[in-house]
Amino acid sequence: MFRRSRSLALALSPAALALLALGACGEHKSPAGGAPSQAASAAAQAGANGPSPGQAPAAGFDAGPYDGPWLTAIVLQTPVMSDMEWEKKDTHVIRLGYLRWGEKVPVLPEPHKKPNCPEGWYELLAGGFVCGRAVTLDMEHPKYKDAAKPDLEGALPYVYGANAANGTPLYRSVPSRQERIKLEPWLVRKPRPKPVDTDNPYALAATASPPDAGTGDAGASDTTSDDDAPWWQKEQPDGGPPDVTLEDLEENEGPIRRRMVKGFILSLDKQFTGGGTTWWRTVSGLTAPIERIYVTKPSTDFHGVWLGRDDASYATKNNPSRRIDKLPVAFIMNGHARKWSLDDARKHATALDGELDHFQAVGLTGEHVYLGGTTEFWETDEGWWLRAQDATRTDPGPAPYSLAEHEKWIDVNLKKQTLVAFEGMAPVYATIFSSGRNEHETVTGSFRIWAKHVTTTMDADSDIASDGPYSIEDVPYVEYFSGSYALHGAFWHSAFGYVKSHGCVNLAPWDAKSLFGWTEPQLPEGWHAVLSTKDHPGTRVIVHGKANNTCQGPKMDICEKNDRNDRERAAAARR
Repeated sequence: MFRRSRSLALALSPAALALLALGACGEHKSPAGGAPSQAASAAAQAGANGPSPGQAPAAGFDAGPYDGPWLTAIVLQTPVMSDMEWEKKDTHVIRLGYLRWGEKVPVLPEPHKKPNCPEGWYELLAGGFVCGRAVTLDMEHPKYKDAAKPDLEGALPYVYGANAANGTPLYRSVPSRQERIKLEPWLVRKPRPKPVDTDNPYALAATASPPDAGTGDAGASDTTSDDDAPWWQKEQPDGGPPDVTLEDLEENEGPIRRRMVKGFILSLDKQFTGGGTTWWRTVSGLTAPIERIYVTKPSTDFHGVWLGRDDASYATKNNPSRRIDKLPVAFIMNGHARKWSLDDARKHATALDGELDHFQAVGLTGEHVYLGGTTEFWETDEGWWLRAQDATRTDPGPAPYSLAEHEKWIDVNLKKQTLVAFEGMAPVYATIFSSGRNEHETVTGSFRIWAKHVTTTMDADSDIASDGPYSIEDVPYVEYFSGSYALHGAFWHSAFGYVKSHGCVNLAPWDAKSLFGWTEPQLPEGWHAVLSTKDHPGTRVIVHGKANNTCQGPKMDICEKNDRNDRERAAAARR
């Protein structure tokens, strides 16, 4: 069903309104069906359910079922402009977002031809214009029919695969067998030496290597030296990542688009057969050898809790989902945590039967006591007590200045690694996350979400040799709030509640999806990304506190500078 996006809808033409009346989400890059589904457990999906991306609530009306016409992009990224003009510094025209191949949007079918777009500009029903050179109304076009379509119902939009070894090529198209052997030398097995009969002196003599008469150097090798070998064939002395940059991996000519470092993650479209072997086609249209890619799945189905909803917490192995009505909320971080009871004098604790599970959400009353002067216990809303060392708990800071009555905002507590989403002064969602580790400390301050992408690629060269370059295609549900700092899904680890990232706020996939659908600006149906505007600002994100295990790496000077900036911002805010 087509529903007009409340937070992005622009002033529509009379024709658009008439048609509606008739029923008509590091550094980041925006990269230009037979894969298995990534749907998680039904219980996880039910508990995590929030607003879905691309399904914004109606703004005052519901146009009913929409059956066309539709428009789709025929390139990986097609910008949506605020007017029939390209973005320039001296004009009022801005980019509102972009479309991606494989997705379709409601549109007015008549193009408006202009010199800056001879094919004509198409007006989208959600607002904005796209140039006809990069789109089509033909739903039979191969760029729509054959392109991977994001799964907006499951935890992840695409299937993902990790590269298993250094040097794996990404081909522009399927290579010939001869090209593969040349470009992937590991495909050719080196002949094994024949076994030697040690009891036969003639056999031993036949295998002996005579001295080299030219150099006098016995046993000299005729193989290529390690210095002349390509980076992916060199042995690293410390066993760490190769000493290369992302630019080193690019190949501008020939069948290879680029090579990959071990651990790079691809978004996968489908498997297919060509040249006598099976391949993965990536979402961006490149070709990867299937034997070097292993499909990854989310490390956990964990999700936070929608407050005030029945069965909304994460169902763990030994404890079902339940309703939690208010803050504070604790999340179990110790896999062997126990329930406790206290005597009437609150001087002695006794362990109760049954274990608590990792990631289990627990409602708290706010009461706490110290036993022995050091061991803190928190009272739960079910009457038993929780040892503080076994969990983390929500502790949001003050509401932002000039907050509207029902305005959405997000509190990110780096010290506790907890996130709380609010509507006005009412908390509605609570969860845990992973922020930046060591010198990659997450920036603090008051921000607004400026861009939301269903997926976007994140890659960068590390300024620390032990880290090496990294690349993750189509990181899910990305919400940028300060430069390249973002809230986003992380399916490649499950260390939520502890620092882990390169600076972003890593969320469990279901949490990232839920928050993406809840925050502003809302993503119009069929769009792949949306940008905030002056008239439709993004949700506020307040980041505060200092996480454990940060500012401990070789770039401590950066951390110290960030600390000074934080103190200066805090002092300015008090003034």
